[in-house]
Amino acid sequence: MASLCHEMDQLRCRGAQVVADLGRCREERLLLRLKRELQQLQGRRKELRACAYQLRSSVGLRDSLAVAFLEELTRRPLPC
Repeated sequence: MASLCHEMDQLRCRGAQVVADLGRCREERLLLRLKRELQQLQGRRKELRACAYQLRSSVGLRDSLAVAFLEELTRRPLPC
């Protein structure tokens, strides 16, 4: 659970970096690569959100607070 939360934090940090780079970039090919990377980060956030909801419905999961925290993190949009 902690590794999923950590990964979500890393996605948010990288998303903020990519958005900042998009604002500074002037080269067309690099802009396309950065936009594609941002889309991949958003896709991974959706995957993690699906994992969180799947964990919520798992029988026998004891740490519901950790699942709720992961759900909260994955609900927050990436910086755009």
